[in-house]
Amino acid sequence: MSHQRLLQVLFPLTRVSLARMGIATAVSAVVWLGLATAAHADGALNGRISFTSFRDAQLGDIWTIDPDGSDGRKLTSGPLYDAQSDWSRDGQSIAFRRGPNAFRSLQVWKMDLYGGNLALLATGDPTDPTQNSTQPAWAPDGESLLFRATRPPYADSDIWRMNTDGSNQALVAHIPGEQLYPSYSPDMSKIAYTTPLTPDDRAIFTVDASGASPPTKVFDVPGAYDSAPNWSPDGRQLAFESNKDGDMEIYTMNADGTDVRQLTNNVVHDEGPAWSPDGKRIVFTSGPDNLNGDIYVMNADGSARMRLMDVPGRDESPDWQPIPHAGDYVACGDVTHAGGGAYSVKRTGKGLDCPKAQEVAARWSADGLAGRRDGRVEGFSCATSDATYGALKVECTHQGNRVGDMGGGRNGNDKSILFVWRDS
Repeated sequence: MSHQRLLQVLFPLTRVSLARMGIATAVSAVVWLGLATAAHADGALNGRISFTSFRDAQLGDIWTIDPDGSDGRKLTSGPLYDAQSDWSRDGQSIAFRRGPNAFRSLQVWKMDLYGGNLALLATGDPTDPTQNSTQPAWAPDGESLLFRATRPPYADSDIWRMNTDGSNQALVAHIPGEQLYPSYSPDMSKIAYTTPLTPDDRAIFTVDASGASPPTKVFDVPGAYDSAPNWSPDGRQLAFESNKDGDMEIYTMNADGTDVRQLTNNVVHDEGPAWSPDGKRIVFTSGPDNLNGDIYVMNADGSARMRLMDVPGRDESPDWQPIPHAGDYVACGDVTHAGGGAYSVKRTGKGLDCPKAQEVAARWSADGLAGRRDGRVEGFSCATSDATYGALKVECTHQGNRVGDMGGGRNGNDKSILFVWRDS
């Protein structure tokens, strides 16, 4: 559908819809209620990966694993279908969809990172099992969630928002057709989503969170499923899935739809990409078809593809836990070895390069395995704090750091190294 045709359809719908809802406002291209405020997104270390697995149940359950595929933990169980997990920006909570099947009576729930403190956030109409709440996505400021919902007076799904306790549910945008996979950009200025234009054609759109302009189609190949957009942590790119070449593959593009890059190119089914919190890797599902697949990771350029697990059935819809920190850090990768490893090594400060940061992280990791978890390593003083699942966040500060001007015109070099450490 062209932008002109979209607006022609949208204007009368807006007038009618607002009249039915008893709301008086000026007509615009999109109905906007409860607009979010912008938020700055700090950097993050790469935590665990959540996903839906069918390995030992008729319906799906939520699991988490370490970034190398180890230490798998099942967070939900029972007769219900749990799927579409999404980590909060502080890495402490997971929102997900729950229902008796994939189509009816679907609800949005949340739990803590261990699978406890379950709370129901959003339901459909209890008298109509087709009125669903699905596809939750945390706002980057941590104050709310977006979700997809079908609510009267509309027969199709729309983008809604709610507080993190499920209160103040409000329509964010009504756009003709079904809206899928809504999510805020890291600065909360835009929302990306997918819309089916025909039964065989899905397109990726973005729309201003301010409601100042109509939706923008950023990617569409007629007759192809272009879907599941996922923002990079810096907000400059979107990863997505498309079968434009005959089978589903993973792509990235600039947020405005330019510079489309194909990351996977094979004869299997690749879907559901999500960025690592440091923006250096992408996690996704790959398998012979959409009913069989395993969780994979690869570098953000498509290189170093690695399967994390090899189990029968389907593992799908992965998302990557952030472990937040503030500061201008450069990602240096992982340092893993037998018995443990330092994940998501980062460095900052003049004169400190990644090889040195990895050397310090590897040395500290070896000391950690020997039981010495705090102390000095190669001129750095290291301290630990709890991260998740027994992992530690380690911060190593150079003992020669000077903060600001020292009276002789000397500025501080502020050399620091951050990483997450696990002993297995």
